[in-house]
Amino acid sequence: PDGFFFGDLRVGATGELLIGNNVTFNGNFSAGIYNNMNTLKLGSDSVLPHVRSDIVKYLKATEKFAITRLQMNYYQGIRENLYGKFTVGILEHMFGGVGYELLYRDFYKNWSLGTEIFHVKQRDFDQMLDFQDYSTTTGFINFFYDHQASGVLVKLKAGRFLAKDDGIHLNLSKRFKSGARVGGFVTMTDVSRETFGEGSFDKGFFFYIPIESF
Repeated sequence: PDGFFFGDLRVGATGELLIGNNVTFNGNFSAGIYNNMNTLKLGSDSVLPHVRSDIVKYLKATEKFAITRLQMNYYQGIRENLYGKFTVGILEHMFGGVGYELLYRDFYKNWSLGTEIFHVKQRDFDQMLDFQDYSTTTGFINFFYDHQASGVLVKLKAGRFLAKDDGIHLNLSKRFKSGARVGGFVTMTDVSRETFGEGSFDKGFFFYIPIESF
């Protein structure tokens, strides 16, 4: 409602350093070229912890430069078809922290099962190296099913989300031969209707079009 169009044009750099066979360092940085976010005033009146709803503040504070990711990963082959990963650092544009993941994956089957637990802290709006006071522990049990004949990928996860609510998340997507992907998701948690507009229910859709398609 603050305007017809708001946009952000950036140039970015992504790098990965591999040490041995099981340690990686990942970095993702970007510098702003142009944006018109300064006139954007829309804020969030959510009574839930603002784990995602302060996106406008992040967009405004990162006009010149941002560190999106700066993390270390340590991979383990625990036993046949069972893998582990320890991660620490800046995990994404709003949160950093430390966590561990387990994945059972038989490469001759089209399903896999995993679990993860992370302790994370919310980053400052300028996306540099400082953090805010909000922190939480989030964890999930994850199930993946890849129907290769149709290109449909099913992702189902159950556990605790960033706003400290518990529930399940279902993600369905279809991959086309061009590399394009389209899908949708639904999430149901124990948040009440009084706390969040639609109560425990949230949904959305997404599409991904690789640049090679053009």
